[in-house]
Amino acid sequence: MNEKQLEVLREQMASVIDKVMEERLRPIIGEEVAGQVKKIVEDLRLERALSGKDKTGLSDSMKRDFVKVAQATALGEKIDSKANEALIEEQDNRGGYLVATEVANAILRIAASVGLISSQAQRWPMSTDEKLIPKYTGAFLEGEFLGVDVAGSVTGITFAQARLIIKKWQLAFVVGNDLLADAGVDLADWLLALGGEALANMFDKQGFAGTGAPFVGLLESSDVTVFTLPTGEDTFAEFDPVTDASDVIAQVEESVLNESAWYMERTVWAKIRAKKDSNGQPLLSLGGQPSMAVIQNNPTGGGVKIAGEMMGYPVFTNRHFPANSASAVSTKFMVFGNMKAMAIGDRGEMRVEEFRSGDFGGKEIARADQRALIYKRRLALTIALGAAFAVVKTAAS
Repeated sequence: MNEKQLEVLREQMASVIDKVMEERLRPIIGEEVAGQVKKIVEDLRLERALSGKDKTGLSDSMKRDFVKVAQATALGEKIDSKANEALIEEQDNRGGYLVATEVANAILRIAASVGLISSQAQRWPMSTDEKLIPKYTGAFLEGEFLGVDVAGSVTGITFAQARLIIKKWQLAFVVGNDLLADAGVDLADWLLALGGEALANMFDKQGFAGTGAPFVGLLESSDVTVFTLPTGEDTFAEFDPVTDASDVIAQVEESVLNESAWYMERTVWAKIRAKKDSNGQPLLSLGGQPSMAVIQNNPTGGGVKIAGEMMGYPVFTNRHFPANSASAVSTKFMVFGNMKAMAIGDRGEMRVEEFRSGDFGGKEIARADQRALIYKRRLALTIALGAAFAVVKTAAS
């Protein structure tokens, strides 16, 4: 078989894997997320075709090694990286497979390429389950100019404490044994993309809309400034992208504005960007399209696409905000601020656990010739500086 025939075979194999994985994932994680995972996989392949490597930073051999961890003993091979139960703090009589540091970092890089909070929040390594980080709450410092032979005053610096508390993140999904036994790099792309997309999605959900189970998000936090729209603006679509947006920006301390952005659900942004003045002219220049200056200063590092621009700041859309159809009085629906004021805590290594039996998605996987894979990582999330954000709320009437 020549090289051209091998390439055709590889492409056909990749297509089969894509079809099978997408079909099996759709009932579990939904159409939208399954499509997003597939897009990540396609982006990885395109990056390799153009530059010889992708954002994971892993070579083909490293990806094959990762698939062997997922295969476990399916090929009769001994995996030396099985976790010792003594290293696992929670009781777990099944043990687990420690994911290589390079693979764990690859999953985090994918998460940063598709998640708003994953790509921007400050990361704190943690050696214990709780960590207190400084949260400045005093007035902004100015110092003073002194006259001749005059003693200066002492400025008290006021710090509160933001608490990072580790919780366990877990992603479980089912893959057929035949797929695990036959695939290599292409399956690794899917397994890595699944972990990265799921982790990014959960950070966004908790960071924006979390209600305390386990983390409190920006829309629910009492530490964040709330800007209530003027009387009469009691729906999401009545937000004025010039006057209201200017007032919201003024709520955030100037020193953190440089990397600030707008965050809302896409159907809300669709209504706001289409608003016109009394003469029928769009309120936003270029219909809300991002300018080159905003694109070049993307606070996510370019990983997440900018949806638009409002008053000189990028707009990002996210599924975890209320949609326009959920519009109601006295409802928080939008955030403006600098996401670097969010903190992510990270403790320990990522693990993959493999199950050959049990009820997953209402099905006994042993009888279906399938295997369940579960990613686990211990993480924390908190708002380190509430003054870096403003939440927009509709009027009461």
